[in-house]
Amino acid sequence: MQDKINSTKNDEKRFVEEIVAEVTADFKKRRAARLPLERKWELNVNFLNGNQYCDINARGEISQEESRFFWQSRGVYNHIAPIMESRLAKLAKVSPIIAVRPRSEDDKDVMKAGVAEKLISGAFKVNKMEEVAKEVTAWSETCGTGFYKIVWDNDGGNKIGFKNGKDVFEGEVKILPVSPFEIFPDNLYTEKIENCKSVIHAKAVGVSDIFDLYGVTVSPDCDGGIYGGAYSDKENNYPSEYALVMEKYEAPCSEFPNGRLITVAGGKLLYYGELPYLNGDNKKRTFPFVKQTSVLVSGSFFGASVIERLIPVQRAYNAVKNRKHEFLNRLSMGVMTVEDGSVDTDDLSEEGLNPGKVLVYRQGANPPEMMTDAVMPPDFTEEENKLLNEFVTISGVSDVSSSSKNASVSSGSALEILIRQDNERLVRYAETIRSCYLKVAKLALRLYSQFLSGVKAVKYQDEFDASKIVYADSSAADSDDVYAENENELIYTETQKKEMIFKLYESGLLFSEDGSVRPSVKEKILSLLGYKELDYKKGISVLQENKARKENEIIRKQGLDIEIIDDDAVHADEHIRYVLCEYDELKPDEKERLFAHIAAHKERAENTEKEKGENL
Repeated sequence: MQDKINSTKNDEKRFVEEIVAEVTADFKKRRAARLPLERKWELNVNFLNGNQYCDINARGEISQEESRFFWQSRGVYNHIAPIMESRLAKLAKVSPIIAVRPRSEDDKDVMKAGVAEKLISGAFKVNKMEEVAKEVTAWSETCGTGFYKIVWDNDGGNKIGFKNGKDVFEGEVKILPVSPFEIFPDNLYTEKIENCKSVIHAKAVGVSDIFDLYGVTVSPDCDGGIYGGAYSDKENNYPSEYALVMEKYEAPCSEFPNGRLITVAGGKLLYYGELPYLNGDNKKRTFPFVKQTSVLVSGSFFGASVIERLIPVQRAYNAVKNRKHEFLNRLSMGVMTVEDGSVDTDDLSEEGLNPGKVLVYRQGANPPEMMTDAVMPPDFTEEENKLLNEFVTISGVSDVSSSSKNASVSSGSALEILIRQDNERLVRYAETIRSCYLKVAKLALRLYSQFLSGVKAVKYQDEFDASKIVYADSSAADSDDVYAENENELIYTETQKKEMIFKLYESGLLFSEDGSVRPSVKEKILSLLGYKELDYKKGISVLQENKARKENEIIRKQGLDIEIIDDDAVHADEHIRYVLCEYDELKPDEKERLFAHIAAHKERAENTEKEKGENL
C-alpha cells in the first residue's frame, strides 16, 4: 500500500516537473522568436524619450551611434514627443457610452438591460476605465499594440460577510492594462487573438505577492531583465525580490475541451486547471484579453506604431538642423587661414580671436586672414520645411492654432473646418478604441453572469446627478449585446453637435403635432446644450415617465385611479407603449383595466384643453 502511495507521489512529481519544463521552454522559444519586434519597440521608446542617436545593429541589439568628428553637433529636435502627446490627447476624448440591447421587447428584459448598463458603468468606474484605456492607448501608440485583461477578483466589491477568519466579498470584475512586452502568442502571424491556440502572459511579480496569491514560496528568478514588463538579457538590472510568473492560456481542443490555464514561477507549478472564464460566445471558454492595435499589419499578431514611420523623418530633421547650426557656427566664429609656421597655432586654436588680442606672426610671412564669409544656402530651410510637412503628413496631427500657414485664418468656421479635417484622420484609431470598449464591456457582463451570486448593489447617478442604488443578480447580465450609444467623439465636435440641435429645432422636427416642444424633449435639448439648470420644470417629465412605468403592472393586476399630479399626455403615452409591447400576453380583463386607465387620462387631457379654450 505504501509503495503504491509513493508511486503515485512520484508520478505527480514527474508530471509537475514536465509541465513546468514544458511551459518554461515554450516561453523561451516564443521570447526568442519575438525579440526582433521587441527591439523595434525599444527603438520607438528611445526616440519618443529623446534618445535619437541609436539604432538596431547587425546583432539585433540597440547600440548608440558615435559622432564621426568631435566638433559635430548632435542636438536632438524631438518632434515625435509632441506629436504623440497631441495624438494621445485627442484619442483620450474617446469615451463611448455603453448601452445594452434587451433580449426582447418584454418590459422585464428591458429592465434587465438597464441594470446591465449600470453594471458596466459601475465596473468601468471602479476600475477607472478611462485611465486604463489611456494607458493601453499609450502602449498601442508607442509599440503598435496594447492589451486589456478582464478577470474576476474574488476580493473585490462590497464586503458581505466573514468566514474562516477572513472577510468575504461579493466579487468584482477587474480590468487591467497589459504591456505588449508581456504577451507571447503561439503564432506571430495570426492577426486575431481569438485564433491563437495559446497565449502566454509573462510578468514580473514580487515573491511575497506570489506567496499571498498562490501560497507557494518561490526563489527570485534572475533569468532576465525587465523592460516595460519584458524579459531579455541578464545585463539589465533585475530586481532580486521579483520572479517571472508565466500564465499559459490554452484554447479548448479535443484533448482539453475546456482549455487549460497553467501558471509557473521560479521552477514551480502555481496553478493547473481548465480555463476559468466562460467569456466566449455561447458561454465558451476563451482568453481574457482584448487586443488594441494602432496600425494593423496584415499577417501579423502585433500592430505597428506611427513612430516607426516618423523615425526616418526625425533622423533627417536632426541632421539638417545640426548641419545648419554648424554652418551658422562657422559664420559667427569664422575659419582662419594661416601660413605654416607663421603663428602659434596652439595658442590661436585655444583662445581664438578675442577682442583686443595681439596677434604676432613671423616676419616676412603672410598675416592670418579669415576665410570669405559664405551665405546660408536656401536648401537648408527648404529641406527643413519639407521635413516638417512630412511630420504632419505621416502622423496625421497638425497644430492648426499655431501653424504659420493658418495664421491668416481668423474665421471661427474656417478653424472648425481645419480642426474637423485634423480629427478625421484619427477617426479610424478612435473607432479601434471604441471597439475595444465594447469588447471589454461584453467580457465584463459574461463574468458577472458566471460569478455573480446573490444580489449586488450597484451605485449610479440618475438624470439629476443624485446617487442611487440598483440591485442586480446574475440574470441581469443575460444579454451581452452591447453597443455605443453616442457617436465617435472625433467625428463631431461639441460645436457641431450644438449646431445640429439648432438646425433640427429650426426645421421643426422636434415639435409635436400641436406645434409645441414637449417638456421631455425640451429637457433633453437643454441638457445636450449644457444648460439643463435653465429647465424650469427640473426634469419633471422624466419623473412622470418613471411613475407611469411603475404603475403599469399595478393597473394590469387590479386597476388604478389617475392622480392629480399625473401629466396626462406623458402617462397616456407610457401606458400605450406598455400595452403594445405586452399585447399578446395581456388577458382580456387586464386589457380592459389598462384601456380604462388610458381613457381616463385622455378624457381629463381633453377637458383641460377645453377649459383653456373657454378661458381664452
